[in-house]
Amino acid sequence: MTRTKGDILIVDDTPANLQLLSSMLKEQGYRVRPVPNGKIALRAVESEPPDLILMDINMPVMDGYETTIALKADERFAEIPVIFLSARTDIEDKVKAFQVGGVDYVTKPFQFEEVMARVKAHLDLRRLRQELQTLNQELEERVRIRTEQLAMLNDAYERFVPREFLSFLEKESILDVGLGDQVQRSMTVAFTDIRDFTSLSEGRTPQDNFDFLNTYLGRVTPLIRRHGGFIDKFIGDAVMALFPNSADDAVRGAISLVREVRSLSDGLKASGQPGIRTGTGLHTGGLMLGIIGAEDRFEATVIADAVNTASRLDSLTKLYGVDILMSEDVMQALDDPDAYRHRCLGIIRLQGRVAPVRVYEIFDADEEDALQSKLTTRATFEEGLDLYFERRFAEAAMKFNEVAEISPHDHAHQLYLKRAAHFLGNGAPPDWDGVETMNAK
Repeated sequence: MTRTKGDILIVDDTPANLQLLSSMLKEQGYRVRPVPNGKIALRAVESEPPDLILMDINMPVMDGYETTIALKADERFAEIPVIFLSARTDIEDKVKAFQVGGVDYVTKPFQFEEVMARVKAHLDLRRLRQELQTLNQELEERVRIRTEQLAMLNDAYERFVPREFLSFLEKESILDVGLGDQVQRSMTVAFTDIRDFTSLSEGRTPQDNFDFLNTYLGRVTPLIRRHGGFIDKFIGDAVMALFPNSADDAVRGAISLVREVRSLSDGLKASGQPGIRTGTGLHTGGLMLGIIGAEDRFEATVIADAVNTASRLDSLTKLYGVDILMSEDVMQALDDPDAYRHRCLGIIRLQGRVAPVRVYEIFDADEEDALQSKLTTRATFEEGLDLYFERRFAEAAMKFNEVAEISPHDHAHQLYLKRAAHFLGNGAPPDWDGVETMNAK
């Protein structure tokens, strides 16, 4: 099939004009469709839009202006170029022709070469516009795809570098991050890990361990975000999270985490697997968030004593037999400490730190019996602590024994009862101040 130079619709109520123009255009390789009036022209356009229209003005029923206005009102056909052919020579007629949407105006009687030149020029312009439109659409599609890819890439990067981390560094994208970028903030750090995970993992295959860890992390990490925190890193079964807005967020998140882990543990036991328990250490302090490494490999990290303190408090939860252990700095940062069930567990000196740390247990997430026992014995336990630090070990032991009668499974009182008994039998060193140095790591 021979391809034509273009499809041209001729609208003129004079048969001679139609015949002359049709013959001229066909000889030049154009496809021509002649119609005698505006109404038929609109139907022809509706049936098959042409590439260009040659439009007479003086026609009965519907003149060329009215036909063009109707054509341009339909967005499907608004871009079809219309060249007016008319015997009218007044400037007003030409102006109106352009006002209604015409692209050119040829005065009758016309010259064959002039008509051909203008037809070719406007068809070329239309073709170029269509090609440009196609290129723009292709470009828009490429931009859309690239934007989606970048969004997916950013989402993927955010799985490794939290969006909050970038926000603190005042970066819009991971692509903006550079080695040495850093910022100092005060936050609450939470360290959580599974008790005795190494021994629990020995009975599982590596695949089982991966599946179990992903199940566990999939249950507990959403709670951190829900309570205003974000994950800084995973270290095996351990999770390090940061709570930038308030210490209360961290405490509430830790409480929710303990409850969620108990639910998960109950499910494991029901399926014949060992249950699990976690410990969480909380500490509030200044942090340095930044990018460390080398130019070809770096990572986002947090460097601060607060991180080490939270990690060591996490380790000490096992010693005290508690789920959540927090420093006095967290206690002082809470809006209302009495909004949480807590008790002081003593004063410790963490390895590597000079200043001692007063530590507290949060036991809101304990099962009901244990929770009520701790509430009942809290005053007695803390009286025992005061006596212990005053070197009144016999009286302290009596208080801890009172706690034992009501709450025999409370590890904290057992710890101090053993210490008090040791000092009763061996005496305390002259410089003893009751502060134990803990080597938890």
